[in-house]
Amino acid sequence: MTRGVSQRGVSGRVASEWGILRALIVTMIVNQTGVVIISPLVVDIAATFGVSVSTAAQLRTASALVSAIVAPFVGVVSERLGRQPLLVVGLVGVGLAALASALAPTFPLLLLAQAVGGLGVAALLSMGYAAVGDYFAPERRAWAIGMVTIGQPLAWVVGLPLIGLLADVFSWRASFLGVPLAFSLVGLGFALRLPRPQWALARTQGAQGGSLRGLLRDRSAVSWVIGELTAYTGWAGTLTFLGAFYISHYGLSAGLASPLLALTALGFVAGSLLAHRLGRGRRLPTVVLSAAAVSAALLLVALGRPTALPVTVTLLTGFGLSQGVRGATSSALGLQQSPTHRGTLMALRAAVVQLGYVLGALAGGLLLPRGGFALVGAGGAGLILAGGILTSLWVEERSA
Repeated sequence: MTRGVSQRGVSGRVASEWGILRALIVTMIVNQTGVVIISPLVVDIAATFGVSVSTAAQLRTASALVSAIVAPFVGVVSERLGRQPLLVVGLVGVGLAALASALAPTFPLLLLAQAVGGLGVAALLSMGYAAVGDYFAPERRAWAIGMVTIGQPLAWVVGLPLIGLLADVFSWRASFLGVPLAFSLVGLGFALRLPRPQWALARTQGAQGGSLRGLLRDRSAVSWVIGELTAYTGWAGTLTFLGAFYISHYGLSAGLASPLLALTALGFVAGSLLAHRLGRGRRLPTVVLSAAAVSAALLLVALGRPTALPVTVTLLTGFGLSQGVRGATSSALGLQQSPTHRGTLMALRAAVVQLGYVLGALAGGLLLPRGGFALVGAGGAGLILAGGILTSLWVEERSA
């Protein structure tokens, strides 16, 4: 009799976990489609409004900067309101920004729509991770983080081809309607049905106030944030130029290079799913450093000494895999830093991720004309390794 009750309890728990994960993974897909949609559409947008491609590319910069600026404040608000309301706000924000982008009659209005969309991106990226700490027991969080993390590369694998297809068949405006807007509506359906968190700590009056100030006085938490900024600057600075690397070194078209980039994303998915197994019984800061070291080595070889195309693709897929391990493990470590202020801490992470994309793209643009892709790879590898070393030396494992 006891056994039967136990089985029903376990099956109920598993079903609840998958329902929560479904909602969080979709929010991550929505977040990332709102980010990556500019890349394949930038040439068409430039032609529509009569601006240069470099000017049109600043649409991504606008959303990233807004996300980086507002994300910490999103975290503070979440300590009062909870994660689920801000997930809903983020989904609505990305959806409305996509609708406004599709209808924008001028480039300045399109730029404004993308900047406003950065608000939604900030909410989804930070709350998607913070919610793991609220909904999952401590022993399940590393696994859940890995599952939630796959939402971002899935947007590259699934969303990017659909964006390109809609643009080719209809127009770039249809891509905004068919991907970020449509996906955000699906995400809303899931987010509105999220249950009340069972594992969230009670938000006391003391926890609601001064959380950002308190975190900034915590050396371990601050070190984790700086390590994430360093690593993501290296990752993003490299990722931005991988398509150009394939095209330049191997004479591929953009259409042929895109599936190879998707393999790096699939490697990231695999690494995210493996992370909790690799971290079991090991110090998480050590796993982060090990994954960073592997990433740096693979990147140095792939971009510094490019050989046959299949070898390079294998190396860069391994690079994506090790980055998936690093990112998921570091996120699980971040959730340990302040159990009472997870929202604020994950919001700071969202800010540094967006800032990392901006800084990484700028740094790569400066390095490329001076030393080619080899120097871009060396710079990215150095930053990723530096982030891993910082995490290993200064970030503490704490009770979740």
